[in-house]
Amino acid sequence: MIEILESYKVILKEALIIEVEKEKKCLIETAFKEGFTSNNTVEISQFIDDMLNELEKIN
Repeated sequence: MIEILESYKVILKEALIIEVEKEKKCLIETAFKEGFTSNNTVEISQFIDDMLNELEKIN
C-alpha cells in the first residue's frame, strides 16, 4: 500500500510539473498580448501559484 501511494505521488508531481510548464508558456503569451496586469494574466498566475502550492504539499 505504501508503494502505491509513493507511485501516486510521483505521477502526481510529474503531472503538476508538466501543467505548470504549460501554464507558464500561456502566462507569458497572455502577458505580452493583454498586458501584465490583465485579468487573464492574473488568473493564470494565480492558477500557477495554486499548482506550485500543491507541489509543495506533495514534497
